[in-house]
Amino acid sequence: MHNILIDNLQKEARVGLVLTVAERVFSVISKGDERYPDGREALDKCWLWVESHAVTGDELYELIDNADFTGISEYAEEEENLSIARIWSLLVDAVAYTSWEAYKNENVKYLPQSLESINTDSIIIFLNSAVETSFVKVEEIKKMEKVINDYRITNTEPPKKREDFINAFK
Repeated sequence: MHNILIDNLQKEARVGLVLTVAERVFSVISKGDERYPDGREALDKCWLWVESHAVTGDELYELIDNADFTGISEYAEEEENLSIARIWSLLVDAVAYTSWEAYKNENVKYLPQSLESINTDSIIIFLNSAVETSFVKVEEIKKMEKVINDYRITNTEPPKKREDFINAFK
């Protein structure tokens, strides 16, 4: 996917793109996994930010890393199965990107250190990582690129609701 397509998207659409891929990757985690509710909550709160900005950058960041060491980043670090660890790592990246956009939207002067290197180029890195894990195919990313390009060409605003966004990329 080309940066020019991403750079011209509204921040909510950029996050929606990342979250759509994260949803596909996260669907591999069993609902019976005791960590599943935390991952689901993280995605739900990110979508809430896309739809209404009803959560803050701090609230999103707390889902990744917090003083109690119960953030989803712990799951990526502690997981012994490399494939599952990569899923959690991608989820961390998606929440981190959403948190970064939320902080920018709030005009926060200082970001948590782990978010300082994030920018729109991070989306390309995220998408490449998702493809490398084999949980998302190159063809799916190309289809997403076409959908985004179609929105740009027709000067149509991408959806902002979770279901609409996910359905646009089916």
